[in-house]
Parts: sequence; C-alpha cells; structure tokens
Amino acid sequence: MIVNTLRPLLFSALVLGSSASAWAEAAPLSALEGALTGGTVNVNLRLRYELVEQDNALEDADALTLRTALGYTTQAWNGVSAFVEMENIDALVDDYSGVPPPTQFSVVADPEGTEVNQWGVRYTGIKGLVATLGRSKLILDNARWVGNVGWRQNEQTYDGYFLKATPLANMTLNGAYITNVNNIFFANVDLEGVLLNAQWVASPALALTAYGYLLDYNVITPATPDADTVGLRATGGLPLGETVKLSYVAEFARQEATTAGGDFEADYLLGELALGIKGVSLAVGYEVLGSDGGSYAVMTPLATLHAHNGWNDLFLVTPTAGLNDLYVRLSGNLGKTAWMAKFHEFSADEGNADYGTEFNIQLTRPLVGKLSGGLKYGAYSADTLAVDTDKFWTWLGYAF
Repeated sequence: MIVNTLRPLLFSALVLGSSASAWAEAAPLSALEGALTGGTVNVNLRLRYELVEQDNALEDADALTLRTALGYTTQAWNGVSAFVEMENIDALVDDYSGVPPPTQFSVVADPEGTEVNQWGVRYTGIKGLVATLGRSKLILDNARWVGNVGWRQNEQTYDGYFLKATPLANMTLNGAYITNVNNIFFANVDLEGVLLNAQWVASPALALTAYGYLLDYNVITPATPDADTVGLRATGGLPLGETVKLSYVAEFARQEATTAGGDFEADYLLGELALGIKGVSLAVGYEVLGSDGGSYAVMTPLATLHAHNGWNDLFLVTPTAGLNDLYVRLSGNLGKTAWMAKFHEFSADEGNADYGTEFNIQLTRPLVGKLSGGLKYGAYSADTLAVDTDKFWTWLGYAF
C-alpha cells in the first residue's frame, strides 16, 4: 500500500536531519546535565460539569470531571530535547456512561483513567526543521481531518514520527507516519498512517493547503475504514474598509475507502463566507460529507469531531447516506467575554432525509491570572435521525 512506500522516506528524512547536526559545533557533554535539569514544567487543570438530557429511556447524565496534566520538557542539547506529560481524568460526580454504548445513563465521553499523554524526543538543530519521535498531539488546519480532540478531558495523541519544515517564510510542510492513535477513551487504535500537509500563504487574500491522509487500520470498523483522502483547501480575507472584512473558506477532497462492504469513493465539500464588522463576525457555510450511493459516506476518524457538525456530537460517525450541514455562525466579544452562537440544519447527501437542527451558544472569559472559565449549551431537535438532545457545560481551566 502507499503507506508502506512512504514509510522509509519519512525514516530517511529523520535520519538525514539528525546526522546534519554533526556538522554544527556540538555542545560539550558537561552541558547535558544543565539541559536535563533546566527545563520547563507545564501544568493544565480543567474542572468541568456536563449535563446530558435525551428523549429516550436513558437517565440524564451528570458528570463532574477533573483533568490534570503535568509535563516536563528539557532544554535542547545539540538540538535535541525530550518531553513527557502525564494525564489523569477523575470523576467527582459519575452519573454517566463514560464509554459508548450507553448503559443506564447517557454518554459523557470523559472516562476515568491515567496515561502517559505525550512523550518523546525532538530535534530542532536545523533552522526551519522540527523532527519528533514519540507520542504527540497533532492538529492540522481546522482539525477537520486530523486533531487532538482537545474538548474532551482525555485528549487524542499519536504515536509515530513527525516532521515540520518551513523552507520559506510563507510555506509550511507537515509530514507524519503514525502507528497508533491514543483516543479519548484510553484505547489504542493500531494503524499505519501517513499524513502529508503543505501550506503556502500567497497573501492575506489567499492561502492554499494541499493534503493527503492515508490510513490503513489493523481492524476495519464502520468508524475506522481504510481510507486515502486527498484534498485542497483555500482560505483568505479581503478588507472592505477600516472596520469591515470579508473572509472565505473553500475546500474539496476525495476519499477512497475500503470497508467490510467493499470499496467506495466519496467527496467532501466546504464553502464558507464571513463578514466581520467592528469585531463581530457573521458567517454562513455549507459542508458536505458525501455518500457513495447510500452505502458509504466520507469518514474523518482522526478529526476533532466536536468542533464540526454541532456540539451535541450526533454525527461522530457519518450516516451512510452522507451529511449536508448548512450553518450560520455569529461571534464576537463583549469586553473580555468571547461569545458565539451557531445554528445547523442537517440533511442527507443521498436521498432527501432531514436529520434535524441544532442550536449552540458559548461564553468564555479569562478570570484571574491564568484561570479562565466558560459556559456552553447545545440543543438538537431530531427529525429522521437520533432523538432530541440537550447538553450543558460549565468549566474552569488553569494552565501554565
């Protein structure tokens, strides 16, 4: 498969990058102790309450969970540094199902557990190049295809080899070979994946990103098909006055997939226009996760899915008839408080089924020092899919 062909190329790039450091003047061995002990500590705490009410037989879910992440990164020695981060999720109120399928309570996807969230070594000895080996978070573009699912208490990280290069000031190249996904349920998902992403910023009016994501899972499921996705994304903005700006997003991708049911092909489309006036933005967009004859639809198993198609997470697995999402988003700031409201109308790409509507609203604000907080609400009104679902969140976060 293409994954196996590209694997040695990524290995070679890492080796060449590491060996090139030998040409630079090396730091003495005596400096190693200082690099190891003079590093940086990072702490991240998030206390969150989540309420889920569904129009079905399940009991309402109440979850009060605490995320604690503690990490350490050494200083660089001859361009090489090391990092590690531990993560613990503790439920202070646990009236919820942490892992689907739900049992007594509705699902809140924040199971209890402890893990090594990130670890590895990183090489930065060549200007414009960062090479990482180990377990790391990864977010590409808007996390539609590859993300860290940072909204959930246990974020998603990847085991593998990661390269980031900036050969030009306006060009960024990302490449990764991943062997395992550490998902939000503390599960390991084995795969061979090659992730390629190249961005060129021509001007404030045009940035182009070309990408290819080639995923070969050890176990094929409806949510994790073997899939090769190739696409192009364009973004930009144009000032229409001193306080007015028009911005856009346009994206197309084609996905070829293999599932237990056979081989399929489906397209992805996104178009969005936004008008910003004095700090307030109004956006209208249309997103299509296309279907191949109603038997298969575009899947994005590595995405930060919560950020797309409604915060109530009704479309974590795309229906086989596909998904059309017409949305309107209004956002801005009131003093130090950031606010956003969003409305979605969902329908099938294949056939004429209506999937329902969803309304979302969010307030976030810095509080004292490094402490921040937020409120968030989502209301999904069902039609031919799922059931009416209301969710409410409030949280406090602290990070340094």
